[in-house]
Amino acid sequence: MSDFIDIIKTSVHKELDKINNTSLMQNLSIEIVKTNETYKKRENIQKDNIQVVEETTIKNEIIHTNFRLPLNYLDKTHLFTLSNIVADDLELSKNIISTDTTKPMYDYLFCPSNQFAKEMIEKWKNEYTTNLSYLNDTKEILTKMDSYKSTMQPYIVDCSNITTIWKDLKKDDMFLDKYGYMDWNMLKYLNESSGFLQALSFINIMSPLISLIIPIFFLIVPFILLKIQQIPITFELYCELLMELAKNHFIGKALSSMKSISWDKIVYLLVTFGLYLLQIYQNINQCKRFYNNIMKINKTLIEIREYVGYSINNMQNFLNITCMYPSYHGFCNDVEKHCGYLNYLYSELSMIKPFCNSISKFGEFGNLLRCYYRLHSVQQYEEGLRYSTGFEGYINNMIGVSNNLKNGVLSYGNVSMDPACEFNNQYYPPIMNENPIKNSCKFDKNMIISAPNKAGKTTILKTTILNIIFTQQIGCGFYESATLMPYTHIHSYLNIPDTSGRDSLFQAESRRCKDILDVITKYSDSQYRHFCSFDELYSGTNPEEASKAGYAFLEYLSGYTNVNFILTTHYLSICKKYKNSGKIQNYKMNVNVLQNGQFDYTYRMKKGISTIKGALRVLKDMNYPEEIIRTIEG
Repeated sequence: MSDFIDIIKTSVHKELDKINNTSLMQNLSIEIVKTNETYKKRENIQKDNIQVVEETTIKNEIIHTNFRLPLNYLDKTHLFTLSNIVADDLELSKNIISTDTTKPMYDYLFCPSNQFAKEMIEKWKNEYTTNLSYLNDTKEILTKMDSYKSTMQPYIVDCSNITTIWKDLKKDDMFLDKYGYMDWNMLKYLNESSGFLQALSFINIMSPLISLIIPIFFLIVPFILLKIQQIPITFELYCELLMELAKNHFIGKALSSMKSISWDKIVYLLVTFGLYLLQIYQNINQCKRFYNNIMKINKTLIEIREYVGYSINNMQNFLNITCMYPSYHGFCNDVEKHCGYLNYLYSELSMIKPFCNSISKFGEFGNLLRCYYRLHSVQQYEEGLRYSTGFEGYINNMIGVSNNLKNGVLSYGNVSMDPACEFNNQYYPPIMNENPIKNSCKFDKNMIISAPNKAGKTTILKTTILNIIFTQQIGCGFYESATLMPYTHIHSYLNIPDTSGRDSLFQAESRRCKDILDVITKYSDSQYRHFCSFDELYSGTNPEEASKAGYAFLEYLSGYTNVNFILTTHYLSICKKYKNSGKIQNYKMNVNVLQNGQFDYTYRMKKGISTIKGALRVLKDMNYPEEIIRTIEG
């Protein structure tokens, strides 16, 4: 019997040694250590980057949309680039730190109500068109925006939340590791297997329990293996053998003789037990982290589904009101394509339910992980989501224009091929809610406006060029009525920098004028039309030479029948030379001089030349020292 027991002991020892030396046992501990090191590294990386994230500008937070405005689909022969010079001179978009009084001009036109709509403005400032069909179709579509709004779902787009989700899906370099996906290229296909991901979910959720069961499991495995080898042994005998082996093992001896155990062995026991507890703690954390991720994924997928459903509804309804307009066919085809991508995504997310603690929900973990991975990896879903943010911004812009039209802030313009440019009762966008003074401009002759400082002549200039741009983009503007034959080229001479490289102010002004002349000369055929705006021409040199240069420049421009221009100036000598001109009409801003010397600015324009000198009045209004004022007057 003793020989038989010795044989059993030897067999058990061998089996235990085999199990202990297996890669499974070694990898269990290694994997746990690696997992914790990974999360610690990630946490450290996140801590190190907190300051960087806080300093990131809004521009870096946006979703770079692949959306294109309807006018971008027009034939290139009818599409013209708006230069950065013009866009910056007019402050069309956010090129400065905006405040309530200096917000971009497009904000007054589109009244953007969310971040996606504000980001879309950057696309509007790039191009305008001479395509009459498109402009008339756009006006028709704007008349239908009220009925379109009635079809919109009662859903408020949380741009910040959508952007945060996008960053987590697309900008996180540790996405696969963070959510426990396979990151080897040869195994990434498993990330789209609900069954495999469900198995991983089970392991992650059950990891604390598994860590408790594993020691018991490996005590029973030798008994099973002995039975497989058909060695005659009962479970009671096997337990007796384990007890016998435990007495001869270091830990068993230590526990049976605690009074005589040495300190080094006590430390060894404590360390071993501590490592075991640490393993359990790590597995609990892993389980908790996975559980929190699953809740986050479930919530995110539902939010994306709601947003996608809203976008699909908007796209389909907008297609219903635009598909019959030929100039919008290219745009509609693109909307339909991306709407199809979103439909596929919506159908994939349609069965996801709110999170709850239940067995049935646990059975959905694999599908949740699969959907989230596909949201991360499928190119069509990315294109659809990126497009949807731009479409949301565009629709918001169009609704803003529609509201302005409905409230009488904007009016439709009449665009035709009859050579005309006339704006009746136009006004400057920033004062649209302040009972604005309105003025009319008609370019049967080119215009020179003279007036003292602060009288509003530059405002007239900006208003005119803004309304030309708006009318050639969406068919309406800040006026009561307008007649316009579209321009192919729009030029601006405003806000000339004090220096351009090493140029003086006059050199910078001359360079700007020469650039404008070069374009006019290059595109001088009758098929092209130019509109130029000049504010204080050649003010960077002495008045005598500036007047001569300005007159010569205007004479040259007047020789082109396809060029219209508007000029503001203080140089009366230029104005007087065109007093009876058949090509240029003098206008002035009406200013009443009161008995006390104060100026009453009416901000109304009428024909004539202003002889009022306003520089001294400006200095007085700014409370310059009396000594300086007397010296000027004397």
